[in-house]
Amino acid sequence: MGSHASDAPQKESNHHPLFTRSFVAFNVITFLSFCNIAIFFQFHDYLGTLPIDPRWSGFLIAVFSLVVLVVRPFISPFLNEANSRKWLLISTGAVILSLFLYDRARTVETMTLVRLAHGGGYAVMNTALVALLVGYIPPGRSGQAFGLFSIITLLPYALVPPVIAPVMAWAGGFGRVLDLSALFMALTFPLALFLKPAVAEKAGPERSGPWARAMLENLQDPRILLLLFISLIVWTTFAPVFFFLESYGDSLGIPNAGWFFTLSTFAEIGVRVVAGKVFDRYDKQRVLVGAVAWLGVGFLFLGGVSSMTGLLVVGVFLGLGWGVVMPLLTAIVFDISDPRFRSLNTNLTMVVFQAGFFLGPLLGGAVLLRWRHGILYDGSGVMLLITAILLLLIRKQQAEPDIAPE
Repeated sequence: MGSHASDAPQKESNHHPLFTRSFVAFNVITFLSFCNIAIFFQFHDYLGTLPIDPRWSGFLIAVFSLVVLVVRPFISPFLNEANSRKWLLISTGAVILSLFLYDRARTVETMTLVRLAHGGGYAVMNTALVALLVGYIPPGRSGQAFGLFSIITLLPYALVPPVIAPVMAWAGGFGRVLDLSALFMALTFPLALFLKPAVAEKAGPERSGPWARAMLENLQDPRILLLLFISLIVWTTFAPVFFFLESYGDSLGIPNAGWFFTLSTFAEIGVRVVAGKVFDRYDKQRVLVGAVAWLGVGFLFLGGVSSMTGLLVVGVFLGLGWGVVMPLLTAIVFDISDPRFRSLNTNLTMVVFQAGFFLGPLLGGAVLLRWRHGILYDGSGVMLLITAILLLLIRKQQAEPDIAPE
């Protein structure tokens, strides 16, 4: 995309720096908000310490993403650069309150209410952050801005999981860790003083035509449906790794399995930094088939690990696969979308992400009630390999221009 930029925008961007006080404050707040999610790496184990039937664990993990999945599409049209700072502060207050309430929830009913409140607050907070980001990107700097944003959102998954166990030991349990997380989230309020609001005339995209009609017209393209389905499979298989890996490590006698995510996340970041521009030189569809198959093999390895070394090696292996598949899916969706629907389809990929984080724990929790973690991850690997084969067959049956832009 950078190759299409003209000299004029490049010169203009020199007069509009990216790293303003607002943009730096925005990224710190974004980092804090994603740390708030990464900390739930230990949530499945925590639920096991409560007087709650284990059959509800998958639901209690998944219901958070269900709320985000339902709420985000409805609130997105109403949040823009001009009003998002206000809603960021309101939603941050809701998130902080919900984090303090986790330690008081001891039943299925009360924990469900806390998860609903947390999910609703997070949905508004994250939507407000994305709306704010649009207002802080100067002309000709979108690639750099979104690249940095993707790294900021990944870093918590590398840094937080391995430190939760020692912090729990120091603080006195997972509930205390969530209280500390709430205190860190409170830093959003002073940081928000540096967030410069957008001018009114810049707020919000211009809207025309019924939203439902545009959605139906957009989804008539089977390629979009196929890519959204692949995204759903990728996220549905990823979520059980995040939420159930700690208990998997416990069952194998592996201490602090959070290091898996440290290595896998840095592998993801490395791929995106080093190979991001390279993807545009190759047939993205062919690379996608190979990367999805790579993930399938990685999950089969994950289902058979027996040592800390093996777990960490598989972490790097899967991290490389995730680092290719996730941005590649978004890039292909962008490439094949009608220009009218590029923003809509980008948002749909975010909705599918939340759908995967709903289905993954729900289905994974049900599997773990009957079988071992190895069966769960082997099944995920088989799903991904079948997806890669289907994608390859569809690709062979279609003419190249049907998917790849000329």
